Amino acid sequence: MSPLSFTYQALPMRVVLGAGAIRSLPDEIDRLGLRRALVLCSPEQDETGRMIAAALGDRSAGVLAQARMHVPIEVADQARERARELGADACVAVGGGSAIGLGKAIALEHGLPIIAVPTTYAGSEMTPVWGLTENGRKRTGSDPRVLPASVIYDPELTLTLPVAMSVTSGMNAIAHAVEALYAPDATPVISLMAEEGVRALTGALPTLVRTSDDVDARSTAQYGAWLCGACLGATTMSL
Repeated sequence: MSPLSFTYQALPMRVVLGAGAIRSLPDEIDRLGLRRALVLCSPEQDETGRMIAAALGDRSAGVLAQARMHVPIEVADQARERARELGADACVAVGGGSAIGLGKAIALEHGLPIIAVPTTYAGSEMTPVWGLTENGRKRTGSDPRVLPASVIYDPELTLTLPVAMSVTSGMNAIAHAVEALYAPDATPVISLMAEEGVRALTGALPTLVRTSDDVDARSTAQYGAWLCGACLGATTMSL
C-alpha cells in the first residue's frame, strides 16, 4: 500500500445544527462582533424573514425580500445600496440558493459577512462560488470572501418546504457528493464526507415523502446537505 499524500483545505465557517437552532442567531451576531444585520430572503419567504428580523430586535437593520433565482445584477445593485443606506454591517440570508446568492453578491462588493440560514438542501452556503446574471448571461466566480461566517441549520424552518421541492433539492445535494467522489482533487476526508452525506440524505428523503413534518428526518437531511455542500466547496467539478 502506497503512503497517503493529499492536501485538504477546511472551510472556515461555524455550523450550528438542530431544531430551534435559529434562536442562537442573536448570539452568533454578537460572537462575530456585529451590530446590525440586513435580513435577505425571497418574496415567498417574506413572513419567515420578518419573523427572524423581529427576533433580532435592535440587531436587525430591516428585511429585503427581493432575492431571485440566478441573482440578477439589478437586484444585487439594489440590495448593496439598501445595505449601505441602512448601515448594515452583516447580512442574514434566509432561504435557498437565491437568498444566499444575494448575500454573496453583497459580500463580494462590500465585504459584509454573511450568516446563512438555509431552508433548502441546495448547499450554496458551503461554497465560495458566486453568480450574477446580466443581460440574460450568468457569470460566476469563486472568492473566499463570499463564504458565510456562520451557518444555522434549523429543520423547523424547512417544514413549509413542499415535499416535491425537498426531494428535488435533496437529490441535487446528492449530486454534489457524487461529483466529489470523482473529483481530480478528491481526498480521503472529502470521500468520507461525501459517502456520509449520501447516506444521510438517502435515509431521510423517503421518510420526508411519507411524513413531511418529521423534524428528525429533516434534521438528518440538513446534516446530509451540509456534508454534500462542503464537498462541493472543497473540490473541483469532475463528471
